[in-house]
Amino acid sequence: MKHLHTLLIVPIIIALFLLAVQQSCAQVEMPKPSPAGSVSQVIGVTKISVDYSAPAVRGREIWGKVISYNKMWRTGANSPTKVTFSTDVVVEGKAVKAGSYTLITIPTEKNWTVILNNDSKGNGVFSYVEEDDVIRVEVTPKEVEMREYLAYMVVPQSDNEAHLVMQWEKMSIAIKVTTDTKANAVASIDKGVKAYNNVWYDYASATEYYVKNDLDIEKAANWADLSIKLNENHFFPQWAMAQVKAKQGKYKEAISFVKKAQEMGAKNGGGFYAARKASIETSLMEWTKKVK
Repeated sequence: MKHLHTLLIVPIIIALFLLAVQQSCAQVEMPKPSPAGSVSQVIGVTKISVDYSAPAVRGREIWGKVISYNKMWRTGANSPTKVTFSTDVVVEGKAVKAGSYTLITIPTEKNWTVILNNDSKGNGVFSYVEEDDVIRVEVTPKEVEMREYLAYMVVPQSDNEAHLVMQWEKMSIAIKVTTDTKANAVASIDKGVKAYNNVWYDYASATEYYVKNDLDIEKAANWADLSIKLNENHFFPQWAMAQVKAKQGKYKEAISFVKKAQEMGAKNGGGFYAARKASIETSLMEWTKKVK
């Protein structure tokens, strides 16, 4: 019986040992020829992200050889390159909804075709379905300094525009992406103040944005009033209301609120007040000149 027991236990021990070895080996990471990369950048309130794998040149002739002209390329390595937009955007003049898309290009010796595709089969160029195309646009490549590994960058141009740039070897393409930052911010503000009701800072921030961007001043005034009621001892709600009053041409009232903001900020404003102090002082001088 003891011998039988031993015969049963030994295979189990061996199996557990082999499993432990297998798991240990699975945890070993080796350098990949085309390492994974990701990049993201916020433009206004829109986040643009790219997930890709970066092949290297390694002394090879890339364009027209490793990467064939007039054929679809996943514009990276290992797996489909994914581009994600957190809000609706316009890519090279064509509207694109918020979401994630597979980026495919067709390089030529002149212009390149850039495709954003829904990739319903999930395998990029290897299971490409034309009906899944969201947009097709053309861009013109340009020569740049040597870059060994393929890389993506999202380069801000303004609050409303960025260039999605791909560089590899001595070639670069830039894809223009624009977004309606004001409309997106308004939607975010309206959603936020509803979802997080009675947060004084959100009301004051929303007020300031509305005033600076010539939006609904009555709505801004209401938010400023709510912010003061929720935190009447902080300078920021007072400053927000001062800006509203000035926008309405009520400079005497604006001065009254801005002086309260200065008094509160000097007592307990910290770095938040310090960042706005110069603007507050300048506004007070300007508004004082306008009081008849």
